[in-house]
Amino acid sequence: MKKNKLTFLIAEILLAAIAIFFASRIFFSEKPQKRVAVIIDNSGDEKWNAFVNGLKQAADTYNIHLIICNTDEIENGTEEKNLINEQLDNDIDAFIIQAAPGYDVHQMLTELADQKPVILVANDALTENIVENIHAASTLTKVMPDNYKMGYELGEEILKDNGASLNGKTLGIVGGLLETDCTMKRQQGLKDALADSGCVISWEINAGYDNNVMDILKWKAEVDYLAVLDNEALVQLCEREQSIANNDTLVYGIGTSIKSVYYLDEGRMECLVMADAYGMGYDSVDEIAKVLKGSVYKPDDHVIDTVVLRKEDIFTEETQKFLYTYE
Repeated sequence: MKKNKLTFLIAEILLAAIAIFFASRIFFSEKPQKRVAVIIDNSGDEKWNAFVNGLKQAADTYNIHLIICNTDEIENGTEEKNLINEQLDNDIDAFIIQAAPGYDVHQMLTELADQKPVILVANDALTENIVENIHAASTLTKVMPDNYKMGYELGEEILKDNGASLNGKTLGIVGGLLETDCTMKRQQGLKDALADSGCVISWEINAGYDNNVMDILKWKAEVDYLAVLDNEALVQLCEREQSIANNDTLVYGIGTSIKSVYYLDEGRMECLVMADAYGMGYDSVDEIAKVLKGSVYKPDDHVIDTVVLRKEDIFTEETQKFLYTYE
């Protein structure tokens, strides 16, 4: 009997020792999460859904604590700097940022990058060096689509529908926010694609925080084609029952939300160019995580893939896989 009790006691001691060993391994090996602030314009808008999905998936993979700042419109560098300072006071380890409009943002973000790792998403920071209407790329690390290519692809689609000739045809352009990299690049890409087509650009307008695209379009001459290079403007245009999309004008757009796909399926536009926003979110966290490991690592720029969609493409297997991340 004594022998059985002794054996039982030894087994209990061994089990307790094993439990303590593994508990201590877990306790001492668990590293505190790095904290990464994400600052994007109007962060709750559905245009960011796929991007945020990518952020969160990568954050789970790399044990990153994300702080997605609750923002409305970020109209200028001053507003963005205030948001950054709030997060610096919050002991943030790194930043993922969409550069605000304006030429004062580049210097501010460059100075921030000297303090903390910074990844730019969606659009680059404007620099002062303007060459043939295309500003020089910043030296900051960028994870974003090729916005020039997106505009060019949209122009190519208009040409495809017209046998590569637009002689005598008119075009209206609705761009995004003024003084932003993505607006300038998309507009230039579109114009370059149509440069030798014979197309006449009748007018150009830009979306803004304080204006309604539809109200502006009421006063513009009717055109054969409308190129909308901004997601909010595209959705706003298609949402209106009696919009320009319902007359003889053919609409081509760049979108970043599932709503834009819905309106493509509804036949309110001919073609939609989209970027892999999920990939932009995932890759930006992936780069930040590598930097934060502590080793000497120079982050790389990532050019995010884009897709060109027509109504007939929406329900193909490949497109459905792509669109899954937007929901």
